[in-house]
Amino acid sequence: MTFVAHALTASQRDGVFPPADEPAGLASFGAPTGAARVVRGPEARCDLVPGAEVVPALRDLDMGSWAGGRLADIDPAELARWVGDLGAAPHGGESVNDLVVRVRGWLERFDGGTVFAVTHPAVVRAAVSVATGADYRRLDVPPLGRASLTGVGGRWNLRLQ
Repeated sequence: MTFVAHALTASQRDGVFPPADEPAGLASFGAPTGAARVVRGPEARCDLVPGAEVVPALRDLDMGSWAGGRLADIDPAELARWVGDLGAAPHGGESVNDLVVRVRGWLERFDGGTVFAVTHPAVVRAAVSVATGADYRRLDVPPLGRASLTGVGGRWNLRLQ
């Protein structure tokens, strides 16, 4: 299973939490060779492979009232709470812990095969965290960054590319 983060958006470039309907910087790229299934998050910025199946579990972290807002305009105390506590959701959306649980559930239902998933940096981070036990906060996924997981049944290996 290969996860790829969507391309950079204008909002991300400007330090803004992107709204769901914002497209990515790239129009599309071809489906990978050998992928039995190509899936994506539901947001427009994940629509990079024509015909990819929309998977709701691969949606971005719900940023609640911060969606569309500038990072610089967020109360520093709320931002510090959110960054420091994976269970916090001061924006009224989804906590990082909630995201990790959602992604874990999707991975646990995986029944094998070759999957190529276009999703969000937060989702890629969550998948790698679930698979390896790494601290979500210690992972960084750039635009178009990739992570491949091999295995099934809750036993995963991370393959760096």
